Amino acid sequence: MRTLIYKKRRLNFSFMSYRILGVDPGSRLTGWAVLDLPSFGRTFNLISCGLIDAKNKEFPSNLGKIYEELREVMKEYSPGIMSLESVFSGVNPASLIKLSQARGVICLLSSVFNIKLKEYSPRFVKKSIAGYGDANKQQMKEALNIICASKSSNIKAFLNDNMDSNISDALAIAVCCATDMSNFIYS
Repeated sequence: MRTLIYKKRRLNFSFMSYRILGVDPGSRLTGWAVLDLPSFGRTFNLISCGLIDAKNKEFPSNLGKIYEELREVMKEYSPGIMSLESVFSGVNPASLIKLSQARGVICLLSSVFNIKLKEYSPRFVKKSIAGYGDANKQQMKEALNIICASKSSNIKAFLNDNMDSNISDALAIAVCCATDMSNFIYS
């Protein structure tokens, strides 16, 4: 069962509005966040966010858990856009393979639900949020606090130092997508 961290009940969706699902993929922990953007340049609202914990599952059951729980999120919130981090190559090739498998499951869901998929490199997300491509997780949380204080009051109240890093990364990816809508409008 996915861990639901926050859920807003009000669903006010109008023409030209966007619902964005940000996903921080991981083979063990996958964070997700749903934002509503009434129109580009307007205040966005956090609708829900949570964590899919598959660390007690072995391969390939962990992928099945990610698929099932994220599918439920997509059914419940009907996002129009999914955004996630692109693959990056770290030191450990085994980790890269596991991350790619989890991303594959998530990308499959965007195809099954016919949702636009937007990928951002971790460096692009960090630069968009913190203004610095090598920002650490604490700097990202602080930058999200500043952005959300000006854009949305309900996100500011929700963010704190105890927020799970996978969820704050998913929120950062969703906010990055919300502030980069020209890619969707003109593509």
